[in-house]
Amino acid sequence: MVGWLIMVLLTFSACSDKFLEKDLLGEITPENAWKTPENALMGLTACYDGLQSRYLYDGGAWQCGFFYMDAMTDNGGHFNWSGWMAGYDITNGTHTSNSWLVGDFWSALYEVIKRCNVLLENIDQVQMDESAKETYKAEAKVIRALMYLYLTSTYHDVPYITEVPTSISEVFPKSTRETIVEAEMKNLAEAAQVLTQTAPRGRITKGAALSILGRMALYNEEWDKAIAAYQEVMGLGYTLDNDYSTLFTEAGETSNEIIFAVRFAAPGLSEGSHFNGHWNAPMEAINGTLDFANAFYSIDGKPFNESTVTMPGEDHLDINKPDSLRYKNRDPRLKATLFVPGMKWRNNPTEFFGGSAPSLSTVYVYKYFNPQNTNADPEWGEGGQDFYVVRYAEVLLSMAEALIRRGGYDYNQVTTLINDVRNRVGMPQIEESEGKGGTLSTSQLLEVLKHERRVETGFEGLRLYDLYRWKELDKAAKAINDEAAAHTNSGSYFNYEYRNFRGEKEYVWPIPLNEVDASNGVVTQHDLWK
Repeated sequence: MVGWLIMVLLTFSACSDKFLEKDLLGEITPENAWKTPENALMGLTACYDGLQSRYLYDGGAWQCGFFYMDAMTDNGGHFNWSGWMAGYDITNGTHTSNSWLVGDFWSALYEVIKRCNVLLENIDQVQMDESAKETYKAEAKVIRALMYLYLTSTYHDVPYITEVPTSISEVFPKSTRETIVEAEMKNLAEAAQVLTQTAPRGRITKGAALSILGRMALYNEEWDKAIAAYQEVMGLGYTLDNDYSTLFTEAGETSNEIIFAVRFAAPGLSEGSHFNGHWNAPMEAINGTLDFANAFYSIDGKPFNESTVTMPGEDHLDINKPDSLRYKNRDPRLKATLFVPGMKWRNNPTEFFGGSAPSLSTVYVYKYFNPQNTNADPEWGEGGQDFYVVRYAEVLLSMAEALIRRGGYDYNQVTTLINDVRNRVGMPQIEESEGKGGTLSTSQLLEVLKHERRVETGFEGLRLYDLYRWKELDKAAKAINDEAAAHTNSGSYFNYEYRNFRGEKEYVWPIPLNEVDASNGVVTQHDLWK
């Protein structure tokens, strides 16, 4: 056991987050491990540090963290850099249990779980303030639950590990998704009772615990539990930011809308982000889709091709000068999320139409990408932008969805939740747009909710899991295949990979082959992937 502890604590000592001062740590030995409050803080720091993995809340063109997962949906793609990007085979429905991202995502999630388990198993040895100790435990439990949320939403039945293995070779069998979710929702509820709202930025709060509880309940169709959790969050004083256009910049990191974020700091601190790095131009490694761009309504609340205030231009989708007129008078969130023809990069007075590396979809990603951030180019890893795990806007929309899906809802309550999100950017309310002709049916209201969730939270790591739980990945794949087919006469543009949907198996990832092989039959492959 001591060997495990020293190995993990040595990993902890490499962390340089704001949570600790490394010069206070001293030499880690079997005699002093888990003896001081500094050891405990170091252990907690490692739990948070694990979230910065480039396969989780950081990422990059080759690692595919949560930000890049939208490129596996109808929101985006790796059209320009096809064939050698992490997750490209999952996007195209050609992945196997031996695929790159299938294994690396699994490993990153379990690495964080391991760190949390080490803290939970050993912190009681430390002589320190009992209130602080209980808070550390609660934070670790929430972080671990977040990892299990993604394991169960991605791989479904997985090993449920809540203790430190007695040896490196110890193997844990799979538990059912339902068993894990039930246990982790209980842990989240208990943690929320311990945590407060007064915590340093970047630390887990009561609101973060409840928001993650609500998301886990929503993803598993526990509507009443989701509603109860979100109702509590809505009473904690969060508000929507007044300026969506600056929310996803470093200036927006202190917004009261941010419930929990994975923090990054740069330059020169070895704590910078990679996910939003660029090279003096829109990043063509990840593309937005025309389908996603078209999803943003015109300012009159109508789809852009039905509106009288937005019209496609005469140049349409010409290779050398893609159509910029179609992006005028649109939902303000469009140009805060996507970089489209007609926008300008940095202080360049000319409109940007692709430069030396034009996006094959004519659309780039703009959310989190800051043209003025010279630390992001040419050296990646020097961005200071935090990644937002949970925002209050998601809470409102998730609450609305849970109410609709449960049934027996108050119509005005649901529409108010959605309208609040729209009001922030000056878009027409439901009563002025989709519901202008009268009360919407349940199915119609659900479609309004799904649309709002897509345009509000694009490239925040939610879309893939929304498509999974709504069972709409086939619909999304068809939309992108149709988009490519519709523009075959646009020269080199829209040269997309084919999105291959192979049925129900696309909604669950296989257990990584090396995990199955190393378990000697203890961990079995999912039936859909045998």
